[in-house]
Amino acid sequence: VCQAAVMGTEVSDLPLAVDMDGTLILSDMSRISVRRVLSRKPWLIPSVILKELRGKRAEWKRDLGRILVFNPSDLEYHEGFLEWLTGEHARGRVLILATASDRIVAEQVAAHVGMFSDVMASDNDYNLRDKKKAEALVARYGENGFGYAGNSHHDIAVWEKASQVIVVNPDPGVLDRVGNSVDIVFE
Repeated sequence: VCQAAVMGTEVSDLPLAVDMDGTLILSDMSRISVRRVLSRKPWLIPSVILKELRGKRAEWKRDLGRILVFNPSDLEYHEGFLEWLTGEHARGRVLILATASDRIVAEQVAAHVGMFSDVMASDNDYNLRDKKKAEALVARYGENGFGYAGNSHHDIAVWEKASQVIVVNPDPGVLDRVGNSVDIVFE
């Protein structure tokens, strides 16, 4: 665990924001939603495409999240990372699920996992991804006031504002881009 301290607080004692898609789970809930919902209700395809083209990704995620029926226990979780999170939770660390997936879906996953004290997620108006996720976490915890676990290039903006950088199941090239700021890696 990282030995750095921030204003007298060990980094490992700071709240830890955890990304869901590709990090906590080894899939992407937007892709799952698209496959499961649109294969059964293809008449929704034009609406999803139109909203995506208009830059309203959060809206189509919400639309599909309302319809999607899934069992969170059927998802494939990153077992090694989940075991580590269980230990962090057991010692009292605050864990926050911070995801670009829609809140409706994220809350189901968080309830299943049972360790998250809060869920920060996309809603009908706001796609919590990249710089927007970084801004939301800084607004809540302050710059360098939290750790962050993620896996993709979209997480770099968040890691730049975090005190603890945890990379889980990294997309190609992510470790090269994050460089020496990585504290923990779960492959």
